[in-house]
Amino acid sequence: MSYDDAPHVVTWELTRACQLHCRHCRAQAIPRRHPQELTLDDMLPVLDDLATQFERPPILVFTGGDPLERPDLEAIIGQAVSRRLITALAPSVTPRLTPLVLQQWHDLGVHSVSLSLDGADAPTHDKFRGVRNTFVRTVEMAHEVVRRGLALQINTSVSRQTVEQIPAMAKLVEALGAQSWELFFVIPTGRARLQDTLGSQEIEEVLRWLTRFQPHRPMRVTTVGAPQWARVRHEANPLEPPRVVAREARGFAFIDHVGEVYPSGYLPVSGGNVRRTPFSAIYRHSPLFQQLRDPDHLNGPCGHCAYRHECGGSRARAYAVTQNLVASDPGCLRASG
Repeated sequence: MSYDDAPHVVTWELTRACQLHCRHCRAQAIPRRHPQELTLDDMLPVLDDLATQFERPPILVFTGGDPLERPDLEAIIGQAVSRRLITALAPSVTPRLTPLVLQQWHDLGVHSVSLSLDGADAPTHDKFRGVRNTFVRTVEMAHEVVRRGLALQINTSVSRQTVEQIPAMAKLVEALGAQSWELFFVIPTGRARLQDTLGSQEIEEVLRWLTRFQPHRPMRVTTVGAPQWARVRHEANPLEPPRVVAREARGFAFIDHVGEVYPSGYLPVSGGNVRRTPFSAIYRHSPLFQQLRDPDHLNGPCGHCAYRHECGGSRARAYAVTQNLVASDPGCLRASG
């Protein structure tokens, strides 16, 4: 599958305001909204562009911070859904998220809701999220999402503090009735520190475990920050063709709260701003995005790897650790060995 002309997913940070204080927060979320946030009027041309300039419009995920900090969130959702964009929400679990809000989202036409669970028990998750009782409320809200007919996705940060609970997390995600489980291998950016992240051997072991776990499961399992799962899966099942992984600038893009377009929320290098340039033009034509989509630009082992077209390494991790966009991914066992 080619992602040169169109992304599969666009994540849009509506605000950086959030009531939580998560230790790994990419956005380094703040208590109050930024005065230069995109307004709804600013957003309408971007929504038009997303809806009309791609043969297959991308899935649109509204995130933050916490999107519920936007008083005009209902209007934003309505405008996205009216353009027939598949619309998802990734809220923080705070007192603002209630069963009534979830019902309103369902009635507006929201497709799915992503909730973060970073541990299979309250002590692990609450410590990671920085607020007590977040685990219990997240489990409650997960049940409410399913009860109201919305697709549930569980997001799990894989870090030194959470990795031992991955098998238990898998059981919890299944028990909650999630349709999708997305594992975010922590990148040392934002509040996350290098010592929070896993080494290449540890990432490899988690990916091998996921490869054994995934077959015959009813839910979709994906990874963020570990595109080498394409290689790991193919090595385990060499008779099947390797899958192309959507990653930074190739199948995925991120719009921040003031309109900057990044290859990923974890890669803070902008390809342009939607206030000045249409999103579709940034995705297709910005030198940054074109460079990241071309595996011939990669250095070191990533540039010579047989899986460079399917994987290409995590550009966000390479940049966070080396300040080089095209360096080999230090989180990949092949690239770091």
